[in-house]
Amino acid sequence: LATNAGIVNGHDKDETIQVWQRENEKFNKKISGPKLVNVDASTTKGIDRAKKLGLVQSGLADVVFANLNHYELTMFDSNHRARFFALFRHPIERAVSLFYYLQVAEWEKNANMYQPELASMTIEEWLFRQRRDKGDIMNILMKRFLNKTQFTSKDLEKAKDIVQTKYLVGLTSKMEESVDRFDTYFGWVDNEKRPLCQEEAIKSGFNKNPHPPVEKGSKTWNILADYLSYDLQLYDYIVQLYEEQGELFGATTVG
Repeated sequence: LATNAGIVNGHDKDETIQVWQRENEKFNKKISGPKLVNVDASTTKGIDRAKKLGLVQSGLADVVFANLNHYELTMFDSNHRARFFALFRHPIERAVSLFYYLQVAEWEKNANMYQPELASMTIEEWLFRQRRDKGDIMNILMKRFLNKTQFTSKDLEKAKDIVQTKYLVGLTSKMEESVDRFDTYFGWVDNEKRPLCQEEAIKSGFNKNPHPPVEKGSKTWNILADYLSYDLQLYDYIVQLYEEQGELFGATTVG
């Protein structure tokens, strides 16, 4: 895997591309974690480093995690092509989750990702600040696909076309089915660690951050719907596309 976890423990200073394996403590025993490539393709700086070290040409990474800003495409060439897949979450649910995550994420290296002062604010107050400061939650999907901040109906159609032609899509609301599709498409179904990963990461959800939901139709929901209007339209299309792609796997329609 090429993910931001690959550069911890000083591996961001490595001068050659390499794979390493971290150990995790569980039940007072050391267990082997995933095999990681020592690059992080989720930032522009990390992508530049990955290109310099020859990540794609090395063939060491089966999966590269990126942030949908498409700068990651510069790592690839005509002899080393990428196939995109992504999990999408309902934009309003994602924004609400972010509000609560920012309150507790003291482990984040990015200072903007830990904002404990939000614990004394309402979501509405936070949203007002986001609009005033043109914050990151405003139509974040559209921003990442198109690398701009102001949108028209033509931009929405362009984003739909990118998703339709470039991505195998999954939905966090259909996590198990989505991961099954990814595993089937990429041929990962025979991995011996697959059952353990399914149990810990998908069914149990070890990375969840429980928080109160926002009721659909409430004042907060409606404010978010206004802020995220283009993302919501794009997400509706992604749900439709998920249903259409299900025909490739003999899947049932989205419920």
